[in-house]
Amino acid sequence: MDRAAQQMAETHSQAKADLDGFVDRYFNRKVSTLLTRLFLRIGLSPNAITVLSLFIGLMAAGSFALGGYLVGIVGSLLFQLSAIVDCCDGEVARLTNRQSRFGRQLDFAADNVVHMAIFAGVAWGLFLQQEPGSGSWLPLALGAAAVLANGLAFWLVPRALTLREQRAWSTPLKATWAEFLFKNVTSRDFSVVLLVFALVGKLEWFLWLAAVGSNIFWIMLAWITRPSSLTRA
Repeated sequence: MDRAAQQMAETHSQAKADLDGFVDRYFNRKVSTLLTRLFLRIGLSPNAITVLSLFIGLMAAGSFALGGYLVGIVGSLLFQLSAIVDCCDGEVARLTNRQSRFGRQLDFAADNVVHMAIFAGVAWGLFLQQEPGSGSWLPLALGAAAVLANGLAFWLVPRALTLREQRAWSTPLKATWAEFLFKNVTSRDFSVVLLVFALVGKLEWFLWLAAVGSNIFWIMLAWITRPSSLTRA
């Protein structure tokens, strides 16, 4: 890997660690350290670990899609495991000096695919659990809104991260809002929120929260990233 690409990958890894939420910092990364040792021992590459995290996340989404209380809890636990494994790819990459631009892009894409799959799985599971004959499309509409918003955020986040690294915000207010969003919204802490809603049997509350919150998030990202010195460059 050339020096510039390595520097970019290291910057991304540090940025991702800086954006860790409470659950990442005090739980996920504590557990992931043990798994990282295992992955190093068996020789898994960082990209292979990313794909493993993606696979576990898709299994979680599939569990939600079955519809039911117990499979909802199983899905939540699998999603939490996916988040833990997702911490390991960067740790292995740094320890083995195998950081790469492709790995960074794969990691970012896998995270978003898992999140969109989770929203879709929860929505479909809730749709299936409705009483016969009710035929409400509300769960599917909320799921579609969350998936679409996540897709828009997937497009906007790299742009916002570039502005953050370059300190190129057009106004101090946008810089302040950007830091707030990155430190409080982009973390994986919502995995625990999902587990709590699953335990109390209220996944529909999570779906409402995801649909509304994710749309507010991408709208805020669109505002803070335009206009900017990056777009004028």
